[in-house]
Amino acid sequence: MKSVRLALLSIGAVMLVGCGGSTKVSSVGKPYEMFVVSTPELWQGPAGDSLRAYLADEVEMINQPEPRFTLYNVPPAGYKATVSKHRNILILKTGSQYAVSDMTALYNANAQPQLEVTITAPSADSMAEFVHRYGRELTQLFEITERDRLVARAEKYRDPKIGPLIREKFGFEMSIPQGYRVRLDTTNFLWISFELPLASVGFSIYTYPADSAAARNEAAGNIVMARNVAVMQIPGPSDGSYMTTSTAVFPDQKTLTVHGRRWIQLRGFWDVAGDFMGGPFINYTTYDEARKRMLAIDGYVYSPSPNNTVPMRDYVRQIEAIFMTVRIPQ
Repeated sequence: MKSVRLALLSIGAVMLVGCGGSTKVSSVGKPYEMFVVSTPELWQGPAGDSLRAYLADEVEMINQPEPRFTLYNVPPAGYKATVSKHRNILILKTGSQYAVSDMTALYNANAQPQLEVTITAPSADSMAEFVHRYGRELTQLFEITERDRLVARAEKYRDPKIGPLIREKFGFEMSIPQGYRVRLDTTNFLWISFELPLASVGFSIYTYPADSAAARNEAAGNIVMARNVAVMQIPGPSDGSYMTTSTAVFPDQKTLTVHGRRWIQLRGFWDVAGDFMGGPFINYTTYDEARKRMLAIDGYVYSPSPNNTVPMRDYVRQIEAIFMTVRIPQ
């Protein structure tokens, strides 16, 4: 069991310290589910409202409303009997025995993998104030924990053929889980996907020359133009149709540093020119100075049915996790 105390500094930062260990009991529950153990008064009051505002906030840039976490409330008396082995648990406790509001995390307390966070506060009002102040950090803690689980799974169950193909073709490491298949392999372009009965998750990997300042332009419009040239090789369901970037909503752009490398991330929506299909995509583009090229890793999701047992959110998070396995030699 790994115990982590979240010592909240005066500037609002969160410091994580602790030591490790593990159990052999497997946790239960689906990714991005969470049980909140609290009295009905806390759950239905301002503290619960603040928790839902953060933890159940809508996932950005997907084409149907879905929360970051699917939340369930359980009273304290039912905790041990019903949810103590769940993968994500948040416990709220109030009482005069708690001098100040505080937060503690336990990893693998009752099962593995598991994150159990306990927030204690002197009163319901102080609990609500604490959650309102640190809800963003709490959400990030659970999101990073879930992402790291997906990363570990991708690396543990990586396909034995696709990884070496990416290494040989593009010169970097990437753990693609089993179940994905190579759909198209052309010059400077690779398309792989995991096809399900009601959904599809895919990646395209491509490069293009970056031997001038104009070619290295990281403006979203330039990245979208390069993306459209590449992904038009992905065919749609009807003759002559192909993937393109939707013009209905301009992609969001941000800069990330992952494993020491700078990436431009675009989140947007894709369409099929000449047919009716679409969904969210995440594009990661970086300048590979050693090879004087731009390298793009573009993940997309197609999940048209709102009644799917797996939320679209989970497929998008899978794309993010697989990207985190990328290692490019300096």
